[in-house]
Amino acid sequence: MATVTVAIYSSGAQYGPLQPPATLRYDLRKITNPPKQLRDTSDGRSKKLRDHLTNNKDFMQLLDTIHTDILREVGQLQAAVTNETDETSAATQHLQQLHTHASERSDSVDKEPSLDVGEGAAQAAEHDNKLKLTVNCFCHQGRHRSASMVEELARLRWPADVDVEVFHRDIDRSRKKVERSKQRWVGKSSTMLSEDDEP
Repeated sequence: MATVTVAIYSSGAQYGPLQPPATLRYDLRKITNPPKQLRDTSDGRSKKLRDHLTNNKDFMQLLDTIHTDILREVGQLQAAVTNETDETSAATQHLQQLHTHASERSDSVDKEPSLDVGEGAAQAAEHDNKLKLTVNCFCHQGRHRSASMVEELARLRWPADVDVEVFHRDIDRSRKKVERSKQRWVGKSSTMLSEDDEP
């Protein structure tokens, strides 16, 4: 079977979708966020945060679903390559037969074919067997739930013909909070005062 590289990305929805788009996408914003104290001190690479999320039933069900979906997609990719390889082999055999018949009819015995069709097709098939599947897990900022999911997926047992690569697109982005000016409403009027305008 052909080896499939599974690239699993975590990202934040607030920073836009993954480009180019992933084959499989999973929205983790429905999963309950870890407590603020835990989020402030760690990200999804932290064992403490991952342990908290793996105690969440919804998180674990989604982990199982994603794992199953990836394995199904890998199987489909490998089956497609196997079918293409079989067709290529038949086509290669046909070309070799044509080449053999042409050489037999040829008057010149000294000419050798410049390319062995069988070897060229085998090299091309070997090169084409490098398959890649892209998976995107995203939450709001891409720092906690999605990063934890990606880390947990990477720790699962995978078949020998599946190579898993992990990428955290937005985990190290700075968390810029939008500063709101310190304002308050005065009484029932529509006048708004800033702290600098205090009487």
